[in-house]
Amino acid sequence: MAKKSKTIRHKLGAIAAGTILLIAGTVGVVKRTINPGEMVTAVIDGDSFKIGDDQTIRLLSLNAPDIKYCMGKEAKEFLSKKILDKKVILKELETDQYGRVMAMIYLNGENINEYMIKNGLAIHLWDSSTQLKILGQANDFAREERLGIFSPECYQTESTKKGCDIKGNIIHNTNAKEYTMPSCDRYALTVIEKYKGEDWYCTEAEAQKAGYIKSDNCK
Repeated sequence: MAKKSKTIRHKLGAIAAGTILLIAGTVGVVKRTINPGEMVTAVIDGDSFKIGDDQTIRLLSLNAPDIKYCMGKEAKEFLSKKILDKKVILKELETDQYGRVMAMIYLNGENINEYMIKNGLAIHLWDSSTQLKILGQANDFAREERLGIFSPECYQTESTKKGCDIKGNIIHNTNAKEYTMPSCDRYALTVIEKYKGEDWYCTEAEAQKAGYIKSDNCK
């Protein structure tokens, strides 16, 4: 699949000219004609959409919240208003380990990936794209301005539920679910990122029912 991705990237320079572009789909390589871009036929969520022939494209270098989590619906709405029923240019195409096609998306010269991150509608993921620095700066801006997923609605150190101060966290990389209580070490430094599905709980039993186990920081 890496060999196909290399072929894809090699051909991107001629997109505007309407040449044949190879997109690695979930069922092999599909030939497409870019003239001058791809029409967005549906928006799935804040980081993926469909183009012709029901081909799904995922925005490269970012993750938007699931629809059911904080800012998930808003992210989909923003992306829909921005690109639905419009032609976009796909650059730096890659295929991930799940066979999904990922790309930098441009509309009238604007980088849509940057737009989503800068407005706090998605979090930047480290990558090797040419836009790494720009996307990183966009993420820093959203965090500093407390926009979207970094707003008090989604990014919390204090509970908004009276009497519910147990923090349920999803550990980065392992996706393990752990909960901490005020008596636990590093409790004050633990942030609830509700856009990831983390939440507050009133009792240990409630946290355990949601699939969390007590953190090793708790004695």
